[in-house]
Amino acid sequence: MWHWRDNRSTVELQSVIAELRSIIFFTDLTDAQLTWFVEHSEYQTFNEGDYLSQVGDPADRMLVIFEGAFQVKQINGDGPVFTASAGEITGCLPFSRMKVFEMPVRATAPMRALSMHKTHFPALYQEIPELIPRLVGILTDRVRETARRATQTDKLAAIGKLSAGLAHELNNPAAAAR
Repeated sequence: MWHWRDNRSTVELQSVIAELRSIIFFTDLTDAQLTWFVEHSEYQTFNEGDYLSQVGDPADRMLVIFEGAFQVKQINGDGPVFTASAGEITGCLPFSRMKVFEMPVRATAPMRALSMHKTHFPALYQEIPELIPRLVGILTDRVRETARRATQTDKLAAIGKLSAGLAHELNNPAAAAR
């Protein structure tokens, strides 16, 4: 029987399947499909502050988050670039072109997750074909959100340039009058 064990606890297959079934993307899958998914995944835990990955690490795993959350942040940037929390599927998804992590990924709370290596993706297509359109939808939403953020950043930069130019023009006549 599949189980995961460390010095803190033992996690049995049936409890992981039950937890997986509670996530919307997996609710209608059969026990056999969920068993296959769990048996081809690694159960992982992270403490708050732990790094899930560093800059340059290979992006080669899909992550199903049961508990906790993480943030992807620019090393010298303001605020998170991306966050994910319990109930979400993230990381390297099927058909993703992501090869390496360009920013560090860090747990913001104690985290439990299932991690599937991308070498299992071809078999995943065969074993759980219903899951593929759902994962493609997640990937599409991620691309859409990234594009929206880029557009918002560009607009903010344009407003910054406009306000700097306007401030310069307003200061010039005041300087000339003095």
